[in-house]
This record gives sequence, structure tokens and C-alpha cells, in this order.
Amino acid sequence: MDSYMTDDKGTPDEQRQGRFFYGWWIVAAASLQGMFGNGSISSGFSRFFDPIRMDMGISYTQMALVFSLARAEGGMGGPLVGWLVDKFGSRPMIFFGGLAAGIGLILLAHAQSYGQLVLIFVGIVSVGKTAGLGQTLMATVNQWFIRRKAVALSTLMTAFAGGGAIVVPILHLGIVNLGWRDTLQYTGIFIVLLTLPVAWIIRSKPEDMGLRPDGDPIEPAREASPDPGKPQQTPEQDFTVRQAMHTSTFWLMLFGVVTRVSATNAIIVHLFPILQWKGLDDTEATLYASIMFFLAIPLRFLLGVAGGKFSSRKLLFWGMNLGAVGLLGLWLIPGIPGIVIFMLGLAIVEGITSVNWIMLGDYFGRSRFASLMGIMSVFHNMGLFVSPIYAGMVRDHTGSYSLVLITLAPMFVASAILFSLARKPPMPSIPSQSSVANLG
Repeated sequence: MDSYMTDDKGTPDEQRQGRFFYGWWIVAAASLQGMFGNGSISSGFSRFFDPIRMDMGISYTQMALVFSLARAEGGMGGPLVGWLVDKFGSRPMIFFGGLAAGIGLILLAHAQSYGQLVLIFVGIVSVGKTAGLGQTLMATVNQWFIRRKAVALSTLMTAFAGGGAIVVPILHLGIVNLGWRDTLQYTGIFIVLLTLPVAWIIRSKPEDMGLRPDGDPIEPAREASPDPGKPQQTPEQDFTVRQAMHTSTFWLMLFGVVTRVSATNAIIVHLFPILQWKGLDDTEATLYASIMFFLAIPLRFLLGVAGGKFSSRKLLFWGMNLGAVGLLGLWLIPGIPGIVIFMLGLAIVEGITSVNWIMLGDYFGRSRFASLMGIMSVFHNMGLFVSPIYAGMVRDHTGSYSLVLITLAPMFVASAILFSLARKPPMPSIPSQSSVANLG
């Protein structure tokens, strides 16, 4: 494939080259894979919660355990995936992950027992998602941009939200008209077919094509006196894993992520049962969930771009606190008004997600982004393992989600405080390139 296509738009550097930067093709391909692949498994699979649970005659806790075990697998596999992506590139991981996730969904459609359900979803579908549909896509896009990182990553994260908005209604129609098994099978086939062209387009990093991030020349000539009117390359701030882990900022961000995703995942996994608990039927619950994901689409992009221009810490602080307001609103306010407040708060939490990962890339650079995400996944997947099971046990024993909402709201507040304290660390004292070589 030709590395460039002509275009008269883009950044000043791109206009100077007279070429369209291939990194935007990477963003487009990764966004499609994330929208439909990651969207079907993360956002969309909660629509299967009740159909599968009722068909197999299992409890809320047992069904939540399936999601939790998948998260535990993601926690264990995240560091390995991050290391493989940083070491060998993201392209083979995206190919393997997409095929594994798609084939796993096809096999899941034929599961006849709870044991088979757990084995296939955790051992195949989740392995594929961890390998190629989450952190790997973000790490790929992060490799291609420095100046335009906020726009590029926001576009990708917006596509993830778009997956929920687009995929959930499609899955609902499939379940209503075809049943959950046929819907899963067709979804798996689609993901397999989508993965093939996406993996063909993807390149792991711009250096693989003789390019630099943002389309800068690979080795620009040094100028004794740089022209102030000429765009300059953005200097990179690259930490090694060891250097990053020696900063308090990394740990504040890590525990901010842990509290955020633990609370959010419990809500997303139980979203349809929660809405049904509040009196909505399946169709009404699908409508409200789709509206929430649609609201998250512009929010992810706008907040992500804002995170590249304004204080990420402050955006995350206010976003997480508004999420807490949404949970308390659902608990305290009866009827549709409480549901609307809940959905608005959840949309903001989903929308602010991109700022979290943009901040990680801005603070610690490109070279070990996937590995740092993998390390974070070890910790936050522990929370993801516990929180859905906790919510299921509360629902089974009390017949209500009130206690769940009361206990998860403070977790959003804690996340807000942790993010607000995470300031950008200074450049490492040891040049990162030599350290990278030493650490492998």
C-alpha cells in the first residue's frame, strides 16, 4: 500500500509535505475495530446478561462472575500484552486478538452449560479482547502522534463509545428477533471479517514506514538558527517503565484508574438489570442505554481534546464527581428524573475516559505506553473482578441495587481526588533511550 495519499489539509507540517499523514488511516482502522469489536464485548455484551442468565437458569452472581473472571484474565494478561506490543509491535496482536474474539463469540453461541460459558468467554473471547481490542489499539494510536495525540486518542475513544451507541441497539434487535445465540454467532463472524482488512492497514509505529509522529521528517537537518515561523518538532518525554513507576504521579493515576473503572464496570455490567429494577422493560432500557452511549460520543471527543489543551487533572476531578451525583440521583430520585440524572452522570464518566489515557501518554511518552497500561491493568482488573460480583450478590440477597449505588458513588469521589493530585512529573534524569535498551 502507498504510504501516503495526497490531501490539501492537515497540520502545517503535513501541508509542507503535501501529503496526507498515514497516521490518520491508523486512527480510522483502529476506530472501526474498537467500535465494533470492543463495543460488542465491553459495552454491548451486557445486553446478553439477562437472556443468557434466564436461558441457563443461573443467578445474578453467577452471571456477574463470568464478566469478573474475564477481567481477571485481562489483569493477568495485560502486562504480557503490553510487553509484546512494545517489543514486537501491535499489528500481529490486533490480528490475533480480533480473530480470537470473533471465533470465541461464534463458539459461545453454542455453549450448553455454565461451565462452557465461562470457559469460552474467559479463555477465548476475553483473551482476544485483551490481546487486540483494548490497550493495543490505544498503544498503536499513541505511537503515531505527539502534537495531535489528544485529537487522535480522543477519536479512538469516541469510537469505543460509538460502539456502545451503535452496537447495543443492533444486538437488542438481534436478540428480540433471532435469539441471543444467533446474534452472538453473527457478531463473531462480523468481527472476524472486520479484523482482516484492519490488520492489513495497521502499522505498529511510524518509523516502520520511514515516518515520524505527526508526519515530521524522520531526521530533519539541524539549523543554527531555527526559523521562528517554521513549525518545529515536538520534543518527546519518554519514561521507561522503571522510571515511571518511581514517580508518585504514576501511582496516583493508577489508583485513580482502579477506583474509576471498578465502579464504572459494576454499573455497565449490571446496567440492564439496574434499569429493569427501576421499572423499565427491555426496549426502554435499551433506549436509555443507547442514549447514554450516544451522549458519550461527543463528550469523549470534546473532553479528550480539552484534555490536550487544559488541565487533565481538573477535567477528571469534575467528571468523576458528576458521576457520583448520577449514582446518588438514581438512588434518591424516583422515576424518570432519577434515571435521566443517572444516565447523564454515567455519560460524563464514560466521556472522560479518554482524558485518563491521554494524560498517561502526555506524562510518560510513547515507548512504554502499552507496558504501563498493562501494569495498570493488573491492579484495576482486581477491582473489576470484585465489583460486578459484589453488585450481583447485593441484588441476589436484597432484590435491590440501592446498596450498590450508595457504595460505588464514593469510589467516583475518591477517583476524582486521586486524579487531581497527579501532576506531570519532571523529565527523568537518565536518558530514556539508554534505559530502554538496558530494560529491553
